[in-house]
Amino acid sequence: MKKQIPVILDVDTGSDDAAAILLALLSDRLKVLGITVVRGAVPLSNCVQNTLQVLDLVGMGVQVPVYPGCPAPMVRELTPGRLANHPHHATQAYDKQGRPIQLHPPVLPIPAPHTRPQTTHACTYLVEALKNSPQKVTFISVGMPTNLGMAFRMDPTIADKVEEVVFMGGSVDKGNATPVAESNFFRDPEAAKIVLDSGVACRIIGLNATHSAEFHRPDAARLASLGTPAGRLVADMIENRIQVGESLGWTVDGGDALHDALAVASVIDPTVITDLRQEPCDMDINGGAGDGQLIVDHRGGIRPDVHTAVAYRADKEKFLSMLLAACAG
Repeated sequence: MKKQIPVILDVDTGSDDAAAILLALLSDRLKVLGITVVRGAVPLSNCVQNTLQVLDLVGMGVQVPVYPGCPAPMVRELTPGRLANHPHHATQAYDKQGRPIQLHPPVLPIPAPHTRPQTTHACTYLVEALKNSPQKVTFISVGMPTNLGMAFRMDPTIADKVEEVVFMGGSVDKGNATPVAESNFFRDPEAAKIVLDSGVACRIIGLNATHSAEFHRPDAARLASLGTPAGRLVADMIENRIQVGESLGWTVDGGDALHDALAVASVIDPTVITDLRQEPCDMDINGGAGDGQLIVDHRGGIRPDVHTAVAYRADKEKFLSMLLAACAG
């Protein structure tokens, strides 16, 4: 067996985070040292509970510690009127029976957790774990990057112990939070900028790549047919995301992306990303119409000397095969 890759997973557990956690835990290629949690579409307490639910579902609640982290972005919400250019329009999705459904349920539809979270704050854990690690660690960020950005502010020397930061975040020429900004980076662009500017190797698995590898109902059926708790949960999350997309008009072909799981898959097998380009990146943090946008510099073409790599396309069938293999056990 190949040597396992030591990783720390940072989540804001909703639907696609659940699939990402399962893929990370059930892969024999990754050694999950710990999971840190940040606020997401639901409050931090819900994200922590959902994370613990997923771990307990596959009997790994005792093996992998979970650390609650930041309940808010670093500074974004401190500036009055900053979100004026991006008003939030709450929309309610409904299933075919007319029942309300949510993209990220406050509580996942699986048994309540019996494992408890750690009492150490996620940022403190990150600083101590990285400083004391005998080897470099890969950090997989699939929520807003507040915990890592804050840890880098607390002790910039921990960057020396980071092998790579793999983000599910950002997009090029498309967005979901705004016309140009992806949700995770939009929620805390300052934190994203701190990490991108640190010089640490960063791999950005954004909306371009994730939407190139969308799943459809037949894919969910294959996962459900495995008959395992993990397979059923991932299948349910795909089905839920498709229903929300159909209700709100996000999807026209009956598919949707498991964004966060693709970031994990890219660490397990980098060849799942079929178009990855070394390009300089920055963040718009100025509060205007482009606030939270990932800025990618295409002017020099692909530049192997830069430390940021942007994913544009993924192999959907390989991605699905990885999920099926992980959830079959």
